[in-house]
Amino acid sequence: MSPLQRIAMGLVFVIGTAPFPADPHPSWKQYDALPDPVGWVLVLLGVHALVRGRPHFDVLRLPALVAAVVSVAVWFPQLSHRLSDSGAWALSLPQLAFSFLLARAIAEQGLEQEPVDTYVSKRFGLLMWGFAVLAALPPIAIGGNVTALDDVTVTAALVVNVAFVYYLFRVHRREWLGGPGPLVVEMPGNDEGRPPA
Repeated sequence: MSPLQRIAMGLVFVIGTAPFPADPHPSWKQYDALPDPVGWVLVLLGVHALVRGRPHFDVLRLPALVAAVVSVAVWFPQLSHRLSDSGAWALSLPQLAFSFLLARAIAEQGLEQEPVDTYVSKRFGLLMWGFAVLAALPPIAIGGNVTALDDVTVTAALVVNVAFVYYLFRVHRREWLGGPGPLVVEMPGNDEGRPPA
């Protein structure tokens, strides 16, 4: 498994939810069957593998570690149900910082390739700005009491995070991102290397 595959799979745990039990008593006592701490362990393993030989990505270690520690505490509904909207936003900042910094680092490294990897640099550059917007929207919605932004914020968070995970899986084979290189499919052939008639 490549570093970006580990990170992407970990983020699936982080952004996905599977509430259980279905009908808890009291109503707030609901856990997530996709525990975020497990996801962050996968992310940390991916970051460790990605940083090896690529010091440009070293900036990811601290936000990933902080997000992992925070996720352990907020997985328990006894704590998370007591959080206000602004408190929940504040505790999501390490995850946003990690995603922003990873998108930026990938976009910058794409520009440094020979030839420039425009596919990667453009998509991850756009995702970087998506995460910046996600960090700014909740304070406007909560602080300004702009309830019309609530649905916009939730939809934007879903779209940006799902796109981020998709593109991490999409580009994970690139060698400069720690991947195994392009997938080579060998066609069956005869002894001379030509496909059989």
